[in-house]
Amino acid sequence: MHERIQVKLTVDLTQYLNGLVAGTEGYTIGNYGIWSRANDNFTGVHFPGLGSLDVLWSSLEIIDQKYLEEMEIQRKQRLEEFKTAKNITKYVGPRGGFKGLSFEYTKSNGTSVSYSNGFKQESEKLIEYFKELNLEIEEKLR
Repeated sequence: MHERIQVKLTVDLTQYLNGLVAGTEGYTIGNYGIWSRANDNFTGVHFPGLGSLDVLWSSLEIIDQKYLEEMEIQRKQRLEEFKTAKNITKYVGPRGGFKGLSFEYTKSNGTSVSYSNGFKQESEKLIEYFKELNLEIEEKLR
């Protein structure tokens, strides 16, 4: 995890800490309290002049331009590497519901990687990308 990612609060958290209204800016501090140490959905955030608190990632907007640029470079690199994908399998349940996506690909350094993803929304984007590349996608019952 990067140190000190600049973030902006998207919800009102004054019930937890006075002054924490939507739009308040701070920076991440990693694992801070019990929630961020036990659950990846939370991160510790320091709000200068107000204090520190564990906050849900979904309640934060990342405003750190340097971090966002790094993430965009990594995303583009991953998509380039995913062009080498093979053995692409979409797993569905007995009624056709999404269960997972798995495939193999080669990283830019030549390393082979086996990739699995159980998040439907993210996997659907990858499946569309693979379809654009005319890669074969097998569907299996799980």
